[in-house]
Amino acid sequence: MKIETPSSRCAAVCIDTRDGAGRRRLRGVTQFVQQHGWRMMLVRRRGKEAAREVARLSPDGIITYIADQSLVDVAKRLSVPLVDTAISEVDVPMSVSLDNAAVGRLAAEALTRLGLKHFGYCGVRGKRASDERRSYFTQHLQKSSFTLAAFVQRVAEGESRMKPLTNWLTSLPKPVGILTFDDKLGERVLAACRWSGLSVPDWVAVLGIGNDDLISKLTWPSLSSINVPAERIGFEAAHILDRAMQGMAVEQSQRRLPPTGVTMRGSTDLLAVQDTAVESAAQYIREHAGEAIGVEHVARAVGISRRTLDRRFVKALGRSVHEELAAVRMQNACTMLSENQETVGSIAAACGFSTAASFSRAFHSHTGCWPTEYRNRFRG
Repeated sequence: MKIETPSSRCAAVCIDTRDGAGRRRLRGVTQFVQQHGWRMMLVRRRGKEAAREVARLSPDGIITYIADQSLVDVAKRLSVPLVDTAISEVDVPMSVSLDNAAVGRLAAEALTRLGLKHFGYCGVRGKRASDERRSYFTQHLQKSSFTLAAFVQRVAEGESRMKPLTNWLTSLPKPVGILTFDDKLGERVLAACRWSGLSVPDWVAVLGIGNDDLISKLTWPSLSSINVPAERIGFEAAHILDRAMQGMAVEQSQRRLPPTGVTMRGSTDLLAVQDTAVESAAQYIREHAGEAIGVEHVARAVGISRRTLDRRFVKALGRSVHEELAAVRMQNACTMLSENQETVGSIAAACGFSTAASFSRAFHSHTGCWPTEYRNRFRG
């Protein structure tokens, strides 16, 4: 890739590197900066301290991760553009953030696919992004005639401050699927389940947002999570800022990028159905979706006829065995396309397809775009 000649433009990047989501956004910003040659000054402080540091640096532009009013005010005083990489609580002229409508849909699909009938949302009071995720999650559940119980407050550290959360979890009908505002809150819900003696995932299935590698390794069971294109968000924010610093027009100044899929781990490893044959068939599909199997292989594995299995599968889950196999393969494909550099042919083989062409056709039919197009949406 051609590297442009370094320019005199300089941007202040106000991103907290202690946060996994922030570090991933910073990688995306850095990638754009390295390709286009302007300078970047990292500001690790928060709030008014960050604003004072930015004012001292006097940059040509500002990138933030969750902007506050003090940073917006200093951008106005300096007459420089500011681009946020999240949905903040203050009005920001330009931003690139996660599409929470798509998050709500994806979460509802992932949890209802487990056969669950009861759902909850654990969020943060007074946070605009949290309210959006709860609202869209509720809307998609209501389309399938499901209702949602919400617990929305700031969850503090310490067992004594967790009592409201544990009381809420205990009061819910079981089994229940919980969507949390982010992975950090997902870890708190898992801790509250342990303190309350609630079995995960048998009684409480937990789905986070962000797919933070560190948190998923620290929790037990490991936390399932919706994948966020954080690097792409950072890259797109830098692209917008680059145009704004040059005085160029910025089309679609408020951009929303959809999540790239769901990584299912131990916290959602269940199927809440009474039919043991359906449960075994779904487990077999999850374990062998990367192989060249079809519905006949699944039926043979559970020891009943294909027709009988399909009938019982539709009765229990509202979808056929073929639809389940295709959905699991496409979910795996979306995750691999967004998270690694393997070729489309390699991903096709890993998802149980004999050729890259057959995989590409199936992927296009399922998502409405080709694999390379999907990958490019989430990369700089």
